[in-house]
Amino acid sequence: MVQDFYARVRRDPLLGPRFAAVVEDWPAHEAKLTHFWWVSLGGPAYAPYRYRVADAHAAIGVRGEEIRHWLALFEDCLHAHLPSDLAAQWLARAQAMGRSLSLIAERAPC
Repeated sequence: MVQDFYARVRRDPLLGPRFAAVVEDWPAHEAKLTHFWWVSLGGPAYAPYRYRVADAHAAIGVRGEEIRHWLALFEDCLHAHLPSDLAAQWLARAQAMGRSLSLIAERAPC
């Protein structure tokens, strides 16, 4: 799921250039995010990553439109890979994070 999603991100006209500007090592990025989602959805940690989602996204000035677009692309990918009940659980977590990130983006100075 994570690899397919980020392959879609790289091809996306809005998100592709944005991610290309900040991600230098795609395999490492995907490995870290696979672990992030595993832990976020209740799996035990198997790597020593520390996540600061809000800080990381605020530091690069993520905008609300990018968050909404990311969520739509993520939802499409979830439904392509997972049964509806699992996709719904994963999407609910992503939407909650999206709401938090959107609040941070709205408060950021222009």
